[in-house]
Amino acid sequence: MLEIRETLNTNELNHGHTVVGTTAVQLTTQDNKLLKGLLIRAPGSDDPTPNTNFIWIGLASVTANSDVGTGGMPLSPGESFVLPVDDPSKVYVISDTASQEVAWMGA
Repeated sequence: MLEIRETLNTNELNHGHTVVGTTAVQLTTQDNKLLKGLLIRAPGSDDPTPNTNFIWIGLASVTANSDVGTGGMPLSPGESFVLPVDDPSKVYVISDTASQEVAWMGA
């Protein structure tokens, strides 16, 4: 039996920062292929410019609350979260406070 596997460059590291406000935005508009997943981190008190409120992570319809249908995964300042996704542009972020930020890294 012949088995074919897709091979991608696993040495490529993708990363960025996204300003988050009260409207849901894509984590990145770049279509990056990830093999190992995505790390998202909200700056905390030890960072030069810490966040002051939660970031909510989800799909394009994500809201900054705990609504059953649209509420995202909350990320408080200083916390990080790993998502097993293959494309960071599928992830959206929102806050109920303007001028928050997230840093992300994926491979």
